[in-house]
Amino acid sequence: MPDTKIDTDVLIVGSGPVGLFLANECTRRGLRHRIIEARAAQSEHSKALAIFPRTLEIFDMAGVGAPFLDVANRATSVAVMAHGRTLAHMPFAPEDSPYPFIAMVPQNVTERLLVEQLQRNGGKVEYETAFVTAIQHDDYVSVTLDRKGQHMELNAAFVVGCDGAHSPVRHLLNLSFEGAEYHDLFLLADIETNDTLPADQLQLCPHELGPVAIFPMSATRRRIVAMIQDPQGDAPSLDLVREILSQRAPAGIEARALHWSSYFHIHHRHVAQLREGRMFVAGDAAHIHSPFGGQGMNTGLQDVWNLAWKLDLILHGHGNERLLDCYGAERLPVIKSVVGMTD
Repeated sequence: MPDTKIDTDVLIVGSGPVGLFLANECTRRGLRHRIIEARAAQSEHSKALAIFPRTLEIFDMAGVGAPFLDVANRATSVAVMAHGRTLAHMPFAPEDSPYPFIAMVPQNVTERLLVEQLQRNGGKVEYETAFVTAIQHDDYVSVTLDRKGQHMELNAAFVVGCDGAHSPVRHLLNLSFEGAEYHDLFLLADIETNDTLPADQLQLCPHELGPVAIFPMSATRRRIVAMIQDPQGDAPSLDLVREILSQRAPAGIEARALHWSSYFHIHHRHVAQLREGRMFVAGDAAHIHSPFGGQGMNTGLQDVWNLAWKLDLILHGHGNERLLDCYGAERLPVIKSVVGMTD
């Protein structure tokens, strides 16, 4: 309807790294946007950790890269180690990139940096505001939100669900989440360590009891991801982490303190399509897979980098339906490749 008031160009559902990066891109491109988050604040947990060279290049082009380089621990090699032996050592040196390293930045820090950048440019996250439902029209989407128990309505030209693996946006669109769950159980633990292992090296440790991956967050802080047979308690304890490291990790590493830990199952799933009308999904709302490859957050950030310029052109009258279709055509092959590789 020509007299319908459009309240915002892009409604972003979810303020994880993917939603926050899209919000920053909308601000940079002069697009009106609102970003909503059901939680009361940003996550305090480290969660996703590795930022790869292509994502750093994108951050540079988007004008948000410098703070990440300031805080990142730079991993420049990967060692495969088992039973006291180094089976392989692979330098991480991608060709033709100004960033020949993996930037280790905890997700809570990533979110803080992106929120600060958004605020510097006049934006904000609307916390305690949840997506309830939406109705699509030819030229806009009417959306119902819940803010602290009160329903509110708004009209958006486009809606992008960056709202995680349990995405309400994906469920509303009835997009199938194809794939399965692995039977194996894993633990994740962020620990304080000694400085025996190199701060710029990631270790992968195959073992008959299950693999362990050790990611260097700093010289004396590391992320441990390990397959586990018998969980103990609601979350992994420091003693359990020490037991696993003594069995499967390189000699000499000491777990001195536990900052955060969790058990999790790994899924390998992705949607069959990323768009339904004027609504889209990106990041974990569209694809989830093993964290061993470190590609989850990177893939999601690159989803919205691809989508943002398309929405920009459409909203400025320079694109059509075929341009919007290209989002799925370009990103789905990448997503399927990443899911297949980590599988």
